[in-house]
Amino acid sequence: MGSTPFSVNWLVLRLHRQYLEEAMGVYGRGRLLDLGCGRQEHRSLPRSGSYVGLEVDQARYGENPPQVWGSGLELPFVAGACTTVLCAQVLEHVPEPARLVAEASRVLGSGGHLVLTAPHIWGVHEEPHDYFRFTGFGLAHLARQAGLEPVVVRPLAGYWVTAGARFCYYLQHFDRGPLSLLVRPLYAGVQLAAWLLDRLHRVEGDAWNFLLVARKP
Repeated sequence: MGSTPFSVNWLVLRLHRQYLEEAMGVYGRGRLLDLGCGRQEHRSLPRSGSYVGLEVDQARYGENPPQVWGSGLELPFVAGACTTVLCAQVLEHVPEPARLVAEASRVLGSGGHLVLTAPHIWGVHEEPHDYFRFTGFGLAHLARQAGLEPVVVRPLAGYWVTAGARFCYYLQHFDRGPLSLLVRPLYAGVQLAAWLLDRLHRVEGDAWNFLLVARKP
């Protein structure tokens, strides 16, 4: 899903991947814990070191199991076991996000980094386990509360990408049968226009998503 502009979420997936690649290229070192790894799509991100994927949902990901089953609220690792923790699009699905960030901090060694993305403006998804939305300030606060030093807090695009993505998800209601021949070209037109307009005038307060990188002192 999302491999071409004719897919409903092509633009946001492309931007999310781009920002993660940039962050991991700089901070992805040593033993990496992919917290909430899903189908391990992030295993190919730039890094130097070993990879450990952790997932809690055995019913959903049992056919492609991670290296470790466990909860982000009680990580099955000793303190300081990891050099990098990646947590991509997971925090909104956790009923106690501060506890998850604290656990990520606990398992990081001194000088290690948490690389995290979470939505700011987005529709309800994966019901009923969708609890929160986050500003960049909120993510930085959670990091400091857990004893981490925010290094990077970046919005993943601005208003136009957010508006275009949300409109495409509305159009998805009509992406069936003969209407697909009309809807899928609209996906492409809307997303390409949103990408261009966002480059011309980027209003970051309306970002759909934020990236946080935080360092363990």
